[in-house]
Amino acid sequence: MALLPIIDFTWARDPKGYRLSDAGPLRRLIRNGPNRTDVQCPILSGEEFRIFASIATTDAGLLEFANRYGPLTWSGFDAEQGDLVHLVTMQARRMKELLNASSGHAPVLDGSPAVFYPESTVYATVVWDPANKGLRWQFRPNTLLDALWLQFGQAVTRGAQIQACAHCGAWFEAGAGMGRRADARFCSDEHRVTYNSLKRNKGA
Repeated sequence: MALLPIIDFTWARDPKGYRLSDAGPLRRLIRNGPNRTDVQCPILSGEEFRIFASIATTDAGLLEFANRYGPLTWSGFDAEQGDLVHLVTMQARRMKELLNASSGHAPVLDGSPAVFYPESTVYATVVWDPANKGLRWQFRPNTLLDALWLQFGQAVTRGAQIQACAHCGAWFEAGAGMGRRADARFCSDEHRVTYNSLKRNKGA
């Protein structure tokens, strides 16, 4: 079984958080603190793309996401510029659509696979992995948005079923080696029990 590429990525966020600004013709996500006061974010776990697609489809959700993980592009580090809200939420909505359709087959255009997500800037190199005593790809995304699309690409192309929990709506991976059966409807046993309990109460 081929090893997944290593994602080498570090990012930062403004400790004072972010706000939505309507100054100018387009709404922007602006940092509250001055430039160069950022703190490093935790290393990405691989789950962030699901959170992004779940909540960043709206302006308020994008603000919540940024306050947890930082700006989405390099423009977001500039207190005068910021991220363009409509462009980022559009990508979150596109990712959400693709997750909803991930169990189907990709359509083909003129005999070539269709491109379903924006091109991302990712630097690739081959590195030695001492833990597995072999060579592996190492990918270094340029921005947080690039890292989210890379996470998404790895998840949907490695054979796992990505499904929405029938109780909370969060996406989870199911299938061999994923901790949930391929036909699982819930992200956890707790949510399965809660869902069935609520259903019984409604029918009472």
